[in-house]
Amino acid sequence: MRGVVFDGERAEVADDLGIREPGPGEVLVRVMAAGLCHSDLSVLDGTIPFPVPVVLGHEGAGVVEAVGADVAHVAPGDHVSLSTLASCGACAECGRGRPTMCRASIGRPKRPFTRAGKPMHQFAACSAFAERTLVRAVQAVRIPDLVPFPSAALIGCGVLTGVGPCSTAPGWPSATPSWSSAPAASG
Repeated sequence: MRGVVFDGERAEVADDLGIREPGPGEVLVRVMAAGLCHSDLSVLDGTIPFPVPVVLGHEGAGVVEAVGADVAHVAPGDHVSLSTLASCGACAECGRGRPTMCRASIGRPKRPFTRAGKPMHQFAACSAFAERTLVRAVQAVRIPDLVPFPSAALIGCGVLTGVGPCSTAPGWPSATPSWSSAPAASG
């Protein structure tokens, strides 16, 4: 499998990556599109320190290939947008609707990839610069099949990053929209 790997000195496209099967609460996704975010570049230039070796990328969308036990909201063949928020859903911050503050979400890189038998870190709980990635179920958001993968790839970081500050800014009606005020969507 191919992917963009950073070893602490340089990034390269590797063609010898392995990835494990999904465990409980995990989803294996064939990546169809990925966006380049400044955070990826910041890992390369050292602005964001991150353990190496690492498979880069964190804006992605693709097709579910396999799901682990206890995953019911997506199934093989579903189109998904990937979120970098690997929140646990059970801690106090998740309970307050603040998944970005979940300690399970950031700062605990997983190692689902291998190269030459050695484990590789996963960047931002996503690693969308690989042909396949393994994410927590909460990160795989089902999207309608008609949504283009390049557009869907931007949702997981770029769109969330922009909407978050705007929706909590003074003057917005509510940081937490109610069902009656949420925009309607069909699909």
